[in-house]
Amino acid sequence: MIRTLIFGAIAGYVGKKLYDEGKLTEFKDDLVARYSEAKAKLEDQRIQDSPAPVVTPATASGTPATASGASPLAH
Repeated sequence: MIRTLIFGAIAGYVGKKLYDEGKLTEFKDDLVARYSEAKAKLEDQRIQDSPAPVVTPATASGTPATASGASPLAH
């Protein structure tokens, strides 16, 4: 437990120093830029890899298909 407190104090001290020097803002901006780039690449890959959606005649009208043709709420 004492090791955790000591590590937390050191991490807080170092973090405060980095924050005061402005180095964390550069780090944050870099992370945001990388995240945005990765997100855009992933979205492009999904668009290229996804097949066209298949529409069946039973669901094309917007009503769900049921075996008996009755409304799903009718019991």
